[in-house]
Amino acid sequence: MKIQKRNWMVCFFVCGMILLSSCQKEEREFIDPNTDNTIPRDSQLAKLMKNVVIHDGSFDDIIDQGNCFSINLPYSVVLNKEVFTITKLDDYASILVSDVVEIQFPIRITLADHTERAVANDAELKTFTKDCMANDDDIECIDFKYPILLSTFDSVTNQLKTLEVNHDAQMFEFMSNVKNTVSVSINYPIDLLLHNGQSIDAQHNSELLSAITEVSNACDENDN
Repeated sequence: MKIQKRNWMVCFFVCGMILLSSCQKEEREFIDPNTDNTIPRDSQLAKLMKNVVIHDGSFDDIIDQGNCFSINLPYSVVLNKEVFTITKLDDYASILVSDVVEIQFPIRITLADHTERAVANDAELKTFTKDCMANDDDIECIDFKYPILLSTFDSVTNQLKTLEVNHDAQMFEFMSNVKNTVSVSINYPIDLLLHNGQSIDAQHNSELLSAITEVSNACDENDN
């Protein structure tokens, strides 16, 4: 009786190991680093995806002169000697290059990496402006339409996870901090929005790469 019980235990253990090995094999097959669906961290596609989700700070350049950050709404300025509160993006259309504008501090700004900073005066603001480059990496001509599902597999922990991304800031943080041991793939199809309002879809990595590269230089700063 003891021998029979021991045999059952051995059989149970062996079956368990086979099942575990099978599951791990399925996980690796699901997000195999050698497949076309996987996005290597230093690949062209990974870099372009990160550039797409950089915070675009060019829409308020008429106020802050800095294309790599934007001033958080709402805030007030003295516009031609009258106080004017900017509460929405459409308010910038009423400001002309010839207008005399004075920002009412303190304000908060959002940087290219989506982090926020408090700015107490004009001198502090100019330090951020000096850090902006004439030609930044921001790709403004195409945007992701959320949510987007990402699958990840960690080769060290053998953990398979699914992450739902709902905003550019979340995508930027993920693409910036993903570990070298983690393989990433997109759960296709996904939708993209072009600067002219047209919506397109991508079914796999090559289509996504093609869509981004084709329009990466199709619009200038302040295009939406």
